[in-house]
Amino acid sequence: MKTTYSILVIGLASLAATSCNTIGNGPEQAREASERHPISVDQQTVTMTIAVDPSLNELSNVDKARLRSLIHTYTAKGHGPITVTAPSGSSGGDVIGQEVAADVRKELHALGLNWSQIEGATYRVSAAAESMDVVVSFSNYVATPSACGDWGGEVTNRFLNRPSNNFGCATQNNLAVMISDPRDLVAPQDFDAPDAGRRDTVIDLYRAGEATSSATESNEESTSDL
Repeated sequence: MKTTYSILVIGLASLAATSCNTIGNGPEQAREASERHPISVDQQTVTMTIAVDPSLNELSNVDKARLRSLIHTYTAKGHGPITVTAPSGSSGGDVIGQEVAADVRKELHALGLNWSQIEGATYRVSAAAESMDVVVSFSNYVATPSACGDWGGEVTNRFLNRPSNNFGCATQNNLAVMISDPRDLVAPQDFDAPDAGRRDTVIDLYRAGEATSSATESNEESTSDL
């Protein structure tokens, strides 16, 4: 009788363990938060238009301020060249449009861009067009998180020890909002060129048998909580 009872207990324990492995969790529950709540990263084009005004000999202060704001965004999140597109095809307006586009390129260079970062292009307008714009544009990336708030199946998930449908969703949404450049979610940034001068200095110190680390100020103290 005792043996039968022991076999019954072992059998129930095995059945419970099997149920936990097959019913409670599976491949779907093994997915990470980034897979359950993915962040969509899309490329978009940022544009700014500058009106071609024949009465002006140079860019207005307002247009220059708008270009400074645009360059701030481009420096932080822009990728690829910045394109200055001038109008073409109008009656007598081509020359003025090209002059405004040239002024824009000069202003961009004065704001810190290399000439290699600036490209030129043209677009066709009607011969009878009364107004024209020079278009300044560049590409950047936008991160869009998945929506949270799916509370379905909570009773079943808790009974089977499964994660909530919203598990990790808030973290993914916070990451999408806080990341400086969403392109970092697609591919890592390139490393900057190594400091050849510092490298040569360290090698020379090593060969001379001297300390290769930076000098420490005499008033610096090291503290520890241990």
